[in-house]
Formats: sequence, structure tokens, C-alpha cells
Amino acid sequence: MNTLSDFTVFAKETGARMSDEPLLVEETRHLDVGQQELFNYVTDFDRLSEWIAGAKKTWADDTNAEIPGQVGSVRMIQGAAGKPFRETVKAFEAPRMLAYSADDAALLGTCTGHLGVVTCEPHPDGGTVICWLAYGRLASSKAKSWAGKKLFQVALSRGMKNLERKFPPR
Repeated sequence: MNTLSDFTVFAKETGARMSDEPLLVEETRHLDVGQQELFNYVTDFDRLSEWIAGAKKTWADDTNAEIPGQVGSVRMIQGAAGKPFRETVKAFEAPRMLAYSADDAALLGTCTGHLGVVTCEPHPDGGTVICWLAYGRLASSKAKSWAGKKLFQVALSRGMKNLERKFPPR
């Protein structure tokens, strides 16, 4: 019998290959949706606000992307206030993996060297296992470090809960 950790190997290998920073948060779920459908949904930048916690409006800036929505594309995420967050797509392997990084300014001094990795792996019993990893170096200040860790924990867990509402768990 497969455990969810069996489906996170590729995600963790990708993160280790693309970042020297420590893994801060990991969220994994088995959802009742096909791999291609789930991957299309989580990589549709215009729809990120449907499941990313705190996102009010989202869109893509494809100015530097060879293919819209892929490597070089910038995910623009507008929160309740302030400037939009910018997350640049670093790797894209449909229908399996998306890796992106937020610029340090977007994380308000709580974390540097951010890398997010999202993988979608088909499960032999049906559905898809989605793994979302956040890498980065937390600030040296205890308060900012705590805030950075909490930010990622809340963002990833709420995002996954929103995906579970759309595609119930298996």
C-alpha cells in the first residue's frame, strides 16, 4: 500500500536540485481529480485567487516567458492591500511539476531565497497526490523568523484546504 510520502520523492528531489535553502513547510493531499485537470487548475494564474489564501486577484505577466504561464512567467498575486506579490516560474513540467520563487521584498524580510514546488502525481487507486513545498532561509530575527514560518504554514495549509473543497480527498 502506498503512503502519501511515496508521492513526494520527485517534489523533494526537485526542491533539493533547485535550492540550497532548507525545506520550511510541506503539505500533501490525495484529491479525487485527474492529474492533468488538477495541474491545469493550479497552474492557471488567473484562477489562483480561487484557492490561494489571501489572494484577491491574480494574473500572469508573460513578458519574459517563452511560453505563457511557463518558465519566466511571473505570477502576480494581489492581496488585500499593498503592491502585488511577484512569483517567477523557475521550472514547469506539465502535468507534473511547477516551481516558482517569490522575490525577497514580497516576503517582507521574513524569508530569503524562497522556492515553491508543486507536484501532481497520479495515484494507482485513482485521483492525484498534490505536494506543495516551501523552501527558504528564515530571517535571523526571532519575530520575523516566527512570522515567516507561520506565513508559509498558513498559506500552504489554507491553500490545500481550498483545493480539498474543490476536489474532495480520496
